[in-house]
This record gives sequence, structure tokens and C-alpha cells, in this order.
Amino acid sequence: MIGVAVMGCGVVGYGVVEMLIKNKEAVRRAARQEVRPLYMLDVRDMAAPDGVTLTHDFNDILADPAVSVVVETIGGSRAAYDFTRRALESGRHVVTSNKELVAAKGDELVEIAAAHHARYLYEASVGGGIPVLHPLMRCLQGNRITAVDGVVNGSTNYLLTQMKEKGVSFPAALGEAKRLGYVEADPAADVEGWDARRKLAILANACFGSRFGDEAFIPTVGISGVTEDDMAAAAAFGGAVRLIAHAQLCEDGKRWTGWVHPAFVPAAHPLYNVSDVFNAIIAHGSHVGDVMFYGRGAGREPTASAVVSDIIEIALTGGSIDAMKWDAAPVFDAAADGARRRLTRCGAGTESILAVCAPGWEVRPCGEQLALMTSPLADAEYDAAANALAARGVALSPALYALEQA
Repeated sequence: MIGVAVMGCGVVGYGVVEMLIKNKEAVRRAARQEVRPLYMLDVRDMAAPDGVTLTHDFNDILADPAVSVVVETIGGSRAAYDFTRRALESGRHVVTSNKELVAAKGDELVEIAAAHHARYLYEASVGGGIPVLHPLMRCLQGNRITAVDGVVNGSTNYLLTQMKEKGVSFPAALGEAKRLGYVEADPAADVEGWDARRKLAILANACFGSRFGDEAFIPTVGISGVTEDDMAAAAAFGGAVRLIAHAQLCEDGKRWTGWVHPAFVPAAHPLYNVSDVFNAIIAHGSHVGDVMFYGRGAGREPTASAVVSDIIEIALTGGSIDAMKWDAAPVFDAAADGARRRLTRCGAGTESILAVCAPGWEVRPCGEQLALMTSPLADAEYDAAANALAARGVALSPALYALEQA
């Protein structure tokens, strides 16, 4: 029997308890043994299902030898880190949906788990209920994965979808999303791209074997500066705006680079049709080519599903240890990022200046402005072109990155 304690019984945590009870027989068949929720840890008083003990003291969990798996759905990185570390040091396996903790402390926690013959699993930390980390690390392990692109934050994708389809401003879309409960009361982690950056660091680890802590170095721009004019410029080129998380392994295999940035996605690209709260992740393998994972990236039941899948994984493998080989981990190198196209805007009537200062850029009318798709340029080359245009009185809007056709 696998005894489970769930720490943090909010939307996701309580969803895990409910799933283990409601799907008891299906989980038992999959795990080949009974999986029973024994404890719910929370600071609040709440009703616990029959057979489950509500506690406010983490030591109650550590004192019960029947608990072999601890689920951490507290969120944040303070209490969650302390409880996770202590659970692993006691030899218990930990399963989490907490991308903030995985991205910040994953290197350390994986090592603690290995040292105590335990496992630290985090499938639910990226993509909610979408199976993505396990396929990348197991099903595709015969491939050399060289790139990953994704729409990994459902809240920002919902906002951008509303801006595109209803023609509303970012503040208006955000206000409506708050009213409907689609974003947090403080949406900064979502709209400024921090949530996507954490998920990208976890994806890069799954794809390239990089350190989780590389998250701190990933250049990140959120969507709070995206305007209706940006949406119109994207439409002029037949595409949409998405918040894209991108990572690329360098040819030498010793470095990787990446970014989180609002990007133009052409209609022929698979990520173009990823709308509302849905997520999608595309990885490129040396032999399998492009593979895409798609589904609901958040929510009670999808995320609980991913947590339960990790519990079943532990039941089936007997807690075999995943040891990271950090000495071979590629390092993050922002300077390795290559040339890319960009979508920007400027005032109308400037075509002759553009022809001189920005040859090779595609120009299309966009209301009272011009929409500009640059040629592939490195950052320094784009900055030089923008400065040359500025010297001639042509100001460019903040640029969106542009994905290439798939």
C-alpha cells in the first residue's frame, strides 16, 4: 500500500485527494497496489474525507511510517522548500506541482532525494495535465533534443486571445479575466513572464539536462506592453501574438540559450491555433522530428491528474532514483542566441527611408502605421538598424520576436 500525505489543500491539493478516492480502483490497477490518501496538511480548518486525517502539523506526517509519498501543492518557495527537504531527508518520495520551487531549488532537491534513496517528481509543474516531462525524459531519450518552443501560461494566452478576437486593450482584457477568475489577484508572475520562465527552465532540464537554476539568466519580457496596434500588425502578416518560451541547445552541446517574449506566430505554425487557456509545447528531436504536446495547462483536475501519474510512477518503479549528472550539464549562454526576425511598427510615409536603412524588411500597411517584418538579425544588428532609422526620424515600436514557419 502506498500511503499519501497531501501538503497544501487548495484547488490542486484537494483535487489530488478527490481523485485518489473517486478513481480508487483505476489508480489501484495502474499502480498494482492500493494508493490511499492518509493526511491533508493545511493551515486552515476544513472537512476531510472519511479515512483522511486533517492536520496542521507537518511532524504528524513525518511520525507516521505508513506515509511513503508526500504531495507538495503548497506553492511558493519557503514552507514548501522546508517541508519538501525534510520529507526527502526522511526517505519519503515527494511529488509536486510547484514550478516556482522546482525552478529555484530543483538542483538541490533532486540531489537530496538521491542521497536518501527517494525521488522528487514534478510532472505537474509544466503544462498542468499535459504529459510532457516524462515523454521528453523517457520516451524520447534515444533522441538528441535540440529545441523546445511553447505556449506554457494559460492566463496570458487567454488575455492575448481576448485582445485578438475582441479587439480590446490589455488593461480591459486583464480586468475581465480578473472578474472571471482566470488570473490571480496579483497577476504579475503570469503577465510579466516569470511563470513561463520557470517552466522553460524545467523544460530545458528535461530536454538538455541543464540546471534548474539557469532560470535566473533567461531573458524575459511579459505581455503587459502588448497593444492593439501589435495585434493589428500581427494580423497584417496573417499571424497572431503569443507569449512564447523558447530554448535551443547549441551545436557543441555544451551551451543552451533561450528566452520568454511576446512573439508573432504565423498561421501555418502549430502554435497559432493554441488559444484561450490551452498550452502547447513543441520539441525537436534528432530522429523523431517535431513532437507536440497540447492540452489544458492548469486547473484542478488536469493538474491533479499529473500529480497522481507521478505517484503511480513511484509505485511501479519501487522508487528507483533519478540522479542528475550536473558535471555534463550544458550552461546557459544568452550570447549564443542567433539571428531572428522581428515584427515592429513605424509611422506611414516612411517607405523611402526604410528602403535605405532597413533593406530586406517586408512592409505592409497597418491602419495609419506600417507593419514591418525584419530580415533575420542578431540583436546588435537590429539595434544598429533601429538607431539608423531613429537618426532619420523613424521611431520603431517595441518589437515582437517572430517564429518561423514550422
